[in-house]
Amino acid sequence: MAKSHNQKIKILILEKLLGDTGEHKVVTMQEILDNMGRYGISAERKSIYDDMEALRDFGYDIQYKRGRTGGYYLQPKAEEKAGEDVPEDSGACGQDTEDAADSRAEEICGNPRVRGEEIFEAGKTMKLLCKKEREEEVREYFGNIGKYKIKASGQLSVTAPQISGPYFFGWLTAMGQDVHIVKPKKIASAYRDYLKILAKDYKGL
Repeated sequence: MAKSHNQKIKILILEKLLGDTGEHKVVTMQEILDNMGRYGISAERKSIYDDMEALRDFGYDIQYKRGRTGGYYLQPKAEEKAGEDVPEDSGACGQDTEDAADSRAEEICGNPRVRGEEIFEAGKTMKLLCKKEREEEVREYFGNIGKYKIKASGQLSVTAPQISGPYFFGWLTAMGQDVHIVKPKKIASAYRDYLKILAKDYKGL
């Protein structure tokens, strides 16, 4: 099968799989790869990530749901939600309605924006460097708010909105020495202080 034809088929299969999903019905990366295999297509995870980015660039709002039963799903378009009931106080700034990042809500409500225990600072970015074996976990964490680049060393460079707070720092701690904050220094410093507080709590045990 010619490479260009193979790529077209991959995109169509991925589009179909995502079209059957929703916030409460996801598709895992393994399910995507298995479906590719049924069509005789041998695909790597990285190529699937690239296809997802292509679909996002085309306007598809692909999200990732974390957790044991997590996976990828397609967020309904605004016009598809038009007929849904809207809570009376849904327009209040600072009130979270979805787990996924909503850039328009961010613009309306101002910044920094607090979502759970994560603080997003609009207009400011941070850069992380990750080991290749952590690529899937990193892409799943940042989803479509991150921009990814594979460096010559094989490491993954990630540029994303500045995030701080215990939820992000907790995730970063779980990554151990495999994920590093390159810049800005203030986020790296805040993370270092977070680790010092944790270490202090266990001092003398």
